[in-house]
Amino acid sequence: MTSTEYKWLPHLENAVPSKGYGNRLSMYLIALEAWRRGLNIRFFRLENPENKMLIRYSIGNENEEYRFESSRGEKLTSHAYEICENKDETKKVLAKAGIPVPEGKRFKPNQSVEEIIKYTNALGYPVVIKPISENAGKGVFSNIETENELRNSLDYVRNELNYKDIIVEKHIEGIEHRLFIVKGKLLGAVNRVPANIVGDGKNTIDQLIKQKNRSKKYNPNLSSKIIQLDKEVLDSIKSIGYNVESVPKKGEKIFLRSKSNVSMGGDPIDVTDELTDEMKNLAIKAANSIPGLDICGLDMIIDKKTNTGVVIEINTKPMIGLHVFPVKGIARDVVSPIIDYYFPETIDREKTNLYFDFDAALAPLKDKLVNEIEILPPPTLKNVFAKCYTIKGSNVNSRFRSFIRLEALKNNIHGYVKEIGNKKAQVIVASENKKKVDQFKGIFVKRPENGIDEVLEQDWSKPVKIGFEIFSTPKTKRKLNDLRKDLKKEQTRIARLEASHEKEIIRLNKKIKRKNKQLKKLKQENFHITSERDKLREDYLNTLNSRSWKLTKPLRKMNKFFK
Repeated sequence: MTSTEYKWLPHLENAVPSKGYGNRLSMYLIALEAWRRGLNIRFFRLENPENKMLIRYSIGNENEEYRFESSRGEKLTSHAYEICENKDETKKVLAKAGIPVPEGKRFKPNQSVEEIIKYTNALGYPVVIKPISENAGKGVFSNIETENELRNSLDYVRNELNYKDIIVEKHIEGIEHRLFIVKGKLLGAVNRVPANIVGDGKNTIDQLIKQKNRSKKYNPNLSSKIIQLDKEVLDSIKSIGYNVESVPKKGEKIFLRSKSNVSMGGDPIDVTDELTDEMKNLAIKAANSIPGLDICGLDMIIDKKTNTGVVIEINTKPMIGLHVFPVKGIARDVVSPIIDYYFPETIDREKTNLYFDFDAALAPLKDKLVNEIEILPPPTLKNVFAKCYTIKGSNVNSRFRSFIRLEALKNNIHGYVKEIGNKKAQVIVASENKKKVDQFKGIFVKRPENGIDEVLEQDWSKPVKIGFEIFSTPKTKRKLNDLRKDLKKEQTRIARLEASHEKEIIRLNKKIKRKNKQLKKLKQENFHITSERDKLREDYLNTLNSRSWKLTKPLRKMNKFFK
């Protein structure tokens, strides 16, 4: 997959960087759609015991406001949330409504491994084990075929991942689909293909994985969801007789995981138009069977041969990017229906094609400078008029680019000026005032000191960010990045020196403390010796002055004489 293969939704091109926003992509897409309709957007930070950066947002107007966590909003009832958070409870509710679900059983933390093994042997292999309440494929092991494999997986899930409360259920054969539903309407379906690579007869498995990960950088939804060489991937490679240094044959497809979660490196492929009416109706019936469930991502295993499906999970916070940025197939606008549902009065409202800087909006929250920030409504709800100018000239330099930006800001023009080569720049100008856009060219063409040799003009239909920016060439960016890296290295070196000095100070302090102890001990010993000496001297003087000593003096002299 390359940057040219993906077909963007027109209203999002340019508005979402290819690197995406990781787990905050759904937040941005929903907030952007609401903002473009003139709704109020407020981002805020939550305090939490683990000191994690939890950022939430709200959407509102003069009458009402709803809080969101990623793609989940406040209209979801607490009852529906509690059902979907507990996979075992979800299955019970679905089964009661006549929805096919995998046969299985929940095992609580106090239930032993032997109980699980006994039940599984009676149920029959292959099976799946998964935590009772985790999402994004965490702790899920599927297609377990033997008791030994089950024991190893249970040990890993319960003891290393620390998921004690688990479900064991029958492994269902078929193709796993994620279906996106809003208020009983199916808006998109993707087939999530497990993480995989295709051999070329030249590169090792390790090299192919790195190549696959690099290809994901062009997709905003996948740029941070790379394939990690963890236990499951290494076990999958080992099970087919390979290791990471093996070179697969050309065209050989190797699946690295059994589960198909995109967050674990899988590939989303849009298949909305391929679903049969029976499968669409089954998915809608399943979503409707949970009272109060408004928006969900429903996981279903579909057997195309028999046209049957089994619902395995329902998520109240689905990944919107799966449908907006599929690897293959049609990109679906699943975001607009969410805002339609929450704010129906905006359905026919005109929307601007401007967009705001998401990173800049969140920066004060990330830096903990403020606890909340409100994004001002767009300057217009109409689509702005825009032009693209490609300019060549002897004086098209940094000073010229600064001049362009200043003039754009004076005239309330949005867009950017970008260096695209030596003495060459691209200028995008946009405004709701068509006359301002048309006349902007004259601002720089009519000034001889700008040294303009050539101007190519064309209409611009892509979204434009509010404000006006200056962009540099990759070469300039590289220089800036190199300077930043050098600065970071210097800061690291200084920090190490400070740490080293601190360690030396600590060592010397310890040595001084040790010497002080020795000195104190010596002083005490000296005191005892001095005291003993003084006592002996006193005893000696007392003896010399004693009456007995004086009386025995003749005897001592006589004794000395005979000697």
